[in-house]
Amino acid sequence: MIDFGLILTYFLVAGAMVLCVGSPILQMKSDSKKMKKMIIPTISLLMIILISILIASSDVLPEYTNANGALISASLSKLVGGSLITFYVLSLVAIISVIYSEFLYKFFNNGKK
Repeated sequence: MIDFGLILTYFLVAGAMVLCVGSPILQMKSDSKKMKKMIIPTISLLMIILISILIASSDVLPEYTNANGALISASLSKLVGGSLITFYVLSLVAIISVIYSEFLYKFFNNGKK
């Protein structure tokens, strides 16, 4: 019985994911401005990820390898480093946007739009 519930949950989560991705795509087809609003942030996010992976180091410390040197490869180290850099950059962007929207905007414009 537990196996059936777990499998059903996997199918429901997969279906929800497909619908969450598919709905904006269907709405974009009717309006080109919506497509532009969605494509620009997507390309920006992909560029941040790509640049982060390119600037990440592929060095592997001796603590992360076994006697044969095969526990963590250089490419995996580069991918993990790039993921961490991406996390740091996106966290910084989120913090700056919160500071702008909550403090600076209200301070300089007195809360008026």
